[in-house]
Amino acid sequence: MEKIMIYGKGGHGKVVADAIHQINNTICVDYFDDASNPYQVSYESEAKIIIGIGNNEVRKRISTEVEHSFGIIVHPTAYVAPTAKIGEGTVVLANAVVQADAQIGKHCIINANVTIDHDAIIEDYVCTYPSAYVAGFARVTALQTLKPGQVVWKSETF
Repeated sequence: MEKIMIYGKGGHGKVVADAIHQINNTICVDYFDDASNPYQVSYESEAKIIIGIGNNEVRKRISTEVEHSFGIIVHPTAYVAPTAKIGEGTVVLANAVVQADAQIGKHCIINANVTIDHDAIIEDYVCTYPSAYVAGFARVTALQTLKPGQVVWKSETF
């Protein structure tokens, strides 16, 4: 049975678990959490990990400490173009759209109803809140957070 570990049991961890179960409800989900089940490299060493923490800085720090390999989660209602690139540890949530030749970095959160248009670049550890829009050829630099409904215009760097 396939198993995915989520590092973090808060709100974002719950959303990640739900996305995993929407993909396939037979996937076993377990958690690492500093309070109840601290990270251990030997625990479920074959399982992939997703960091289920919304804070970009904390997600970055944890990604450097974890020795497991990282998964990629794409909710079944999301659309990711075949030519788009998604980095390890990234989560693309319900109804998000990632268009042709877009690049999403490592450990990003592409939240519900977000659109990343063609040729846009989202660098590592970015969090996009629901309904954000990143236009074609735009760039969102590492560790940025896009607010709900925020727009990054064509060719703009944010």
